[in-house]
Amino acid sequence: MCVPKPVRHITTHQSVSDWFRQLIDRRETLLFFVWKDLKVQYQNPVLGLLWSIFQPLVYFAIILAVMNFSGRSSNQMEMPFALYLISGLTIWNFVTSAILGSINSIQSNAGIISKAFFPRFYLLLSPVLKSTLDLLIMLIIVFGFALGIGQPVGLNMLLFLPVSVITILLVTVGVAAVVTSLVVRNRHVRHAIPIIMYAMLFALPVFYSISSIDNPVLNLIYQLNPIAGSMEMLRAGFGSEVDINSYIGWLIQSLIWALVGVAIFRNTERKLADLV
Repeated sequence: MCVPKPVRHITTHQSVSDWFRQLIDRRETLLFFVWKDLKVQYQNPVLGLLWSIFQPLVYFAIILAVMNFSGRSSNQMEMPFALYLISGLTIWNFVTSAILGSINSIQSNAGIISKAFFPRFYLLLSPVLKSTLDLLIMLIIVFGFALGIGQPVGLNMLLFLPVSVITILLVTVGVAAVVTSLVVRNRHVRHAIPIIMYAMLFALPVFYSISSIDNPVLNLIYQLNPIAGSMEMLRAGFGSEVDINSYIGWLIQSLIWALVGVAIFRNTERKLADLV
């Protein structure tokens, strides 16, 4: 007589400490997802590398040409406009690719969500980590570009570059978690996300300075935007004006974004198998 195997009921109702402990215990699953994403992009290393830098460099060339043609690149920034532009585009491109990648990861792995037990948070975290490699590659290019045009790079870079990367990682994880949760609950939201991400190219101080904004309301919005803050911290490493209080504020805000995003995603995670 065939005796059926007992059914193992998996519950996602966990305490916060158990949830984080599970992330640590099953970290090899995260490494698997990251490796899978990297393998897809870097199956051909040369093409993979070119693709990782293609979009930001294309935007850089187009915007720089337009601004030079219009005569608006000769502003009062504390560094060459080209360096200011490429540093902002590097941050924007990372945020865009990480968030869109997280959305695609959840939807492309929908088939295994209901069949295998693993931390679902890894599905959005792995594209962020994969995009981090692209970010580091672009930062090397930005650093080389700065040296190539004769921009002095001092000790500030050793301090502000790591803080900038930590800030943008935290806020991107938080925003990706919130956006992914919205897309999972309402699939129509997905169509608006790319439009919003491209609108951010103009809403963020990518090719204009925060100090050039005279409107106090807009200035306050920028002070409450850690993505803009990450751009400013990166530029501080190249000699831009340093504002320690603002940097600390942006770092704290990015941590809040990460915690809020995780909390929202944990609530969505309980119903993820039914929603995707």
